[in-house]
Amino acid sequence: MDWAYKALLTATTVALLLSVSQLFGRRLAGLLAGLPTVTAPALVWLALEHGAQDAARAAIGSIAGCALCALFALAYAHAARLRGVTAALLAATVASLLPLPASEWLDGRLLLAAVIAVAVVLAAARAMPARAPSAVAVVPALPRGEPWLTAGIAGLVSGAVSLGAPQLGPFWAGVLASPPLIAAAVAMRQHALGGGDAPLPFLHGYVTGLVGRIAFAAVFALLMLSLPVPLAACLAFVFGCALTWLTERLRRLRVSVLRPLRSRQA
Repeated sequence: MDWAYKALLTATTVALLLSVSQLFGRRLAGLLAGLPTVTAPALVWLALEHGAQDAARAAIGSIAGCALCALFALAYAHAARLRGVTAALLAATVASLLPLPASEWLDGRLLLAAVIAVAVVLAAARAMPARAPSAVAVVPALPRGEPWLTAGIAGLVSGAVSLGAPQLGPFWAGVLASPPLIAAAVAMRQHALGGGDAPLPFLHGYVTGLVGRIAFAAVFALLMLSLPVPLAACLAFVFGCALTWLTERLRRLRVSVLRPLRSRQA
């Protein structure tokens, strides 16, 4: 029933993020989506059921998956400004799947996987398009029941992925534990309701949140070899959240410093 648990968790998370994006801003919803909301429980269950060695390989797979998630967000952000929801989803899916076969080379290489994933996430963050100053991308209120409809679809897809993961081995189970399903569901809905610029704040926040997901998986892989799994997961999650907060603070500081300089140059 692990697949059903992950499907329910994914569905609930998507519904909450859609609500958060309406109440507290789309960037915050993206930050929360980037964190290991679904990945963490999947790795914990894997560690408890199959042991630390398999879970460590799965954690490395989830780190590799974070790089693919960043590519998905980057491609969707650019494609959404030019095309509709279906075309943007197709472009983002292709961009995230093309490097997938090469990801197996990272199996068992924690440090290398973390370095490559962080490099890809940071590069994607810099390459994300900025919203046009003249564009007013306001996402209308979601129709009644809409968050749960989108969430239910995302949950079914997540459950199907989880159901097939055990046959693929620990590394690929980890990759599939960190797919951009939540990002896709939320970005598509915002795109459909608010136009091509509407998903940008969410996707910007999502890419930043992936830093915390990478940190969680790396720290969890190291700590669970010497600590009880629940304690290792809690410490890794706190570290991932702290690193995400620090990254966001540094971004805001950079923006606050550069904005007056650009204004004077203009």
